[in-house]
Amino acid sequence: MKIRISLRIYVLVAMLLTGVSSIVLLSALSMHYFATGMDVAMRGGMYAQAQQYTVMDGIPITSQQYMIAAKWHDLPSKITSHFSADDMPLNTLKKHMIGGTWFTPPSAGYFVMKVKNATQTVYVASTFSPDDRMLMISPEIPHFVVIIATAVGAILVFIVILIVVLKKITMPVERLKIWAKQLENANLDDPVPDFQFSELNSLAQMMNESVRRVQQSVEREQKFLAYASHELRTPIATVSSNAELLKKMLKGDFPKEKHMIGLERIERAAMTMGALTETLLWLNRGVNNHVSINKICLSDLITQLISELGYLITDKKVELVLETDETQMNLPETVCRIILQNVIRNAYIHTNEGVVSIIQTGPEIIIQNIDYQPELHAELGFGLGLELTQRLISHYQWQFVSKEGERGRTVTITFKS
Repeated sequence: MKIRISLRIYVLVAMLLTGVSSIVLLSALSMHYFATGMDVAMRGGMYAQAQQYTVMDGIPITSQQYMIAAKWHDLPSKITSHFSADDMPLNTLKKHMIGGTWFTPPSAGYFVMKVKNATQTVYVASTFSPDDRMLMISPEIPHFVVIIATAVGAILVFIVILIVVLKKITMPVERLKIWAKQLENANLDDPVPDFQFSELNSLAQMMNESVRRVQQSVEREQKFLAYASHELRTPIATVSSNAELLKKMLKGDFPKEKHMIGLERIERAAMTMGALTETLLWLNRGVNNHVSINKICLSDLITQLISELGYLITDKKVELVLETDETQMNLPETVCRIILQNVIRNAYIHTNEGVVSIIQTGPEIIIQNIDYQPELHAELGFGLGLELTQRLISHYQWQFVSKEGERGRTVTITFKS
């Protein structure tokens, strides 16, 4: 199993390595410049002394802690034994240290430099040893120890600051994680907590909106599935019962007319399921799909739908009232068909005995059903068809008014080109 790295540990280690490496490198650089600075100071002092004196052979001059000689053999034996006259470039400091570490000073040191002044070339030397009064008194705390201690202190301070900053950042992140785990439908409407940082607040807001959209999508799917299962129950039962009836007829000696009745019922049920399937596809795809615009005659479309759906009132005591004109409009025919088909179908289904009137005047269509026995369909409602109709009409910004009465419903649709 792959081990997943914690973001907190990753950031802590990365920042710690960066900070410690920077402090160590800067401390090493400080130690280097400290030693180099001492050499530069010594070289500058020797060069200044060489410019001040004219030295005779065999008579070296001592000035402060420096000795200036005209010849190499005039220098002290401690100098000549540690250096070679042949390896003495002009104006280059040569040194030889005995003992000493980063934490302790050397026990002895020898310095020499060959310098050319205005009149001659001389040798400038300097030494320090335990027997030499020129030995500089070592400080109580060596300089290198001070540098290293400062580096260690800086690392500790950096670690403390890093831990405090990470804690300040990770605590809101932990709160966000706990809040996200507890986010559910019951508390979606609660105000989003403040997580101190704007990025975390934006992330929390996006989480809330995402969960809300998912919840709304689930609710819509559940509602549509409930509608579909309810609406498809009748045509499926019709197909099943008539298929069983046809099997029995085929085994017996029944006339073809009887067979045709069963087949027509199955065909009508198939048409119903086709319309419902088309409705479901529209709901699942959404209403933003491209639909071609055609010039259609509303009267012809209504007449065609009445013919297709007429089987729904064939065995019912339902009177159909139809009034239309020859208005033609540029409209998406598929959308108009779905809307009118659902409204007319619902009017037919929910009228057991009564009147269904369809009145079309220009772009306005009024579909009304009056059921003298409404108690037989009180539990059905208008279901999926009305749901889809309202969504499509809202998308195309058409006018839709649905009024429910004691014995039926009146739906008014006004199309716009």
